[in-house]
Amino acid sequence: MPIRQTRYARRIRTFFLRQTLYTPPRRERDIRVSKYIENIQQIASQYDHFILDIFGVLHDGLRPFPHTVDTLKSLKNAGKQICLLSNSPRLAKGAADQMEAMGIPRNLYDHIVTSGEATHYALKERPDSFHQGCGDQCWFIGNHIVAEVFDGLDIQLQDSPEYASFILNSIPGTAPPARESFIRNLELALKKNLPMICSNPDLVVHIGDDLYECAGSFAKIYEDMGGRVLYHGKPHTPVYRRCHDLLGNPDKSRICAIGDSLHTDIAGANGFGIDSILNLAGIHREEITPEVLTHIDDHPHKPTYLINRFAW
Repeated sequence: MPIRQTRYARRIRTFFLRQTLYTPPRRERDIRVSKYIENIQQIASQYDHFILDIFGVLHDGLRPFPHTVDTLKSLKNAGKQICLLSNSPRLAKGAADQMEAMGIPRNLYDHIVTSGEATHYALKERPDSFHQGCGDQCWFIGNHIVAEVFDGLDIQLQDSPEYASFILNSIPGTAPPARESFIRNLELALKKNLPMICSNPDLVVHIGDDLYECAGSFAKIYEDMGGRVLYHGKPHTPVYRRCHDLLGNPDKSRICAIGDSLHTDIAGANGFGIDSILNLAGIHREEITPEVLTHIDDHPHKPTYLINRFAW
């Protein structure tokens, strides 16, 4: 069940009303402030490559946003290269199939990177001591759809931490675990010092108008208990390096990321050293309050631009 239902229109109206009343303080040093733009076309000539979030920019989990397809077509017609980057625990093909079913065809973007894909390759290649220490007995917390992350891997799935050597947390927002038994299992996992891999760092997500807890929320519970957790996906640098590689390793000044979360999309873009656009009407709108936006230039994760919708 969703943890609440919400409408965003009133919050956005309040925010833009405040912008007409608010004057940013004069600054003694040259600090770039976030600029409000009406559409992507206004800044498109400054960039050759765009890294786009999927949930919250292209669709709301159920259907594409009204201008998505036309905007993608316009970007492609303008010669821009597009890499999609999502904290979806699915493999890239699964995420692409989902978008195709919604009416977002594959020919409208060049590449796709998901946190699920990053998790899959990390479990396959074991690039560091954390993954090397995970073993091959997995307490998998997720559903049959996101279980595709195990395709081609020699890993045995366990129903509980009792016989597991590590945890893969791929909890989808629409199917959270029963909390009481889940906490008991986490306590057992902690006693065994099991490492947890989280394939979706998002804490919450809107699907349509409903708000759900994501895998990141449950990973945080384990972390707060003292458990070891490694996250794949935004805002962590490896997925941005992967996008950069797929785009041909261009000059970072010619790349712009577009997302709807300050804590993942904008923080990740800031950390990787590329410009960013915050979409105010996305699925992570619970974190974007009028108060945050009014003082966005003092926020630790500051976008280059703000926009009210993904539109050309």
